[in-house]
Amino acid sequence: MFKHLVSLSMSGLMALTLTVSSKAASEFSLKGSLAGMPDSVRVVLVDIEDPNGKREIIAEAMPKGGDFELKGNLKSPRMCELAFQRYSPQREGYLTSISTRVMPEPSEMTFSTELTFDSLRKSRGTEGLVKITGSKAHDEFCEYFAQVYPAEKKESDASYLSAKKYFATNDNKDTMAVYNARKNEAIAELVAAKREFMAAHPSYNISGYLAQKELEKLFAYTADEIDAMVDMVKVCPDTARVATVNRRKNHAMRYALNRQCPDFEVTHADGNVAQFSSLINPGKYTFIDFWASWCGPCRAAIPHVRELYKKYDGKLDVYSISVDETEKPWRNAMKKEQMEWAQLRLDGEKQMGEGAKAFFLTTIPRLIILNDKGEVICSTNLPDEATACLEKHLGK
Repeated sequence: MFKHLVSLSMSGLMALTLTVSSKAASEFSLKGSLAGMPDSVRVVLVDIEDPNGKREIIAEAMPKGGDFELKGNLKSPRMCELAFQRYSPQREGYLTSISTRVMPEPSEMTFSTELTFDSLRKSRGTEGLVKITGSKAHDEFCEYFAQVYPAEKKESDASYLSAKKYFATNDNKDTMAVYNARKNEAIAELVAAKREFMAAHPSYNISGYLAQKELEKLFAYTADEIDAMVDMVKVCPDTARVATVNRRKNHAMRYALNRQCPDFEVTHADGNVAQFSSLINPGKYTFIDFWASWCGPCRAAIPHVRELYKKYDGKLDVYSISVDETEKPWRNAMKKEQMEWAQLRLDGEKQMGEGAKAFFLTTIPRLIILNDKGEVICSTNLPDEATACLEKHLGK
């Protein structure tokens, strides 16, 4: 009995020692000072890696005389946002005044900058204006920022101007074609810059993170491109990061470019039910427009769909598929819009679930293009991108 109790006590002591050691190995701190920062500001470190956009605060502190210290636990380096926030009585919550990306890891880190709180608040490209030391992963991120930030800024500026012109011109077709082309060009340059950096630094944690983010983009890469991206960063020493990349790969493969169109059930306007695969004609391209009567952008896209329907008559089959929950609004909208091409609907929970899963429908309109083999070659929310794809494959 006594020996048994001693054995249990030693086991408990060993377990406690392991727990304490593990905790110490995962602890981090981030100390810093920002001149002119009011004591009312809240400093938070936010994990921003969640693919669904969830933002988790992993450490927070209230400064004193501009000084602050954040403490917490991390199992491995994470992409985070260091944010300086002020409380808004009107919003009944904190609003971010300054933010900068940071890749902390279990270590002692320091934050510094030559700028004051107000001057930093008015600046862009904050990552280049602050210095964070003590994290190898963040040092690697700084290399990334120095190389890729010009492309990031160009993409951000182009996207902002495109959105601004959309509202200023009420989505004027000719104007938006110019600004969307510039935006798409900037996006392509940014993607190329990221991939160039990943190829040059495959073992960097930031490269693994970039691979994760790229794999969240559905119908953006072929299966071969996905495989190559995952293989590129498997040398990252952070095994947790590599495991996350592999999980994202499995999801991305389901929504890879050039994959065969997934099948799902649809209901015709006359009430007949069919598998969508039976509507695909080999040798012809297929255009699918997921829409709803209540969706303003969907209704605005209908003239674009009509134009493509007429322009590629004989080369392109066009199907609009409504996700309206009830039948009457769908039929009223069809009549009002005079949609003369094939009209289908996802009727009921089963069809809605299958259709949503087939193309990971989270927003509408969703415009899908299949090539003459029934393979997905485009998935977008923007009519101009769908038009550009068809012009590339079927001519102008």
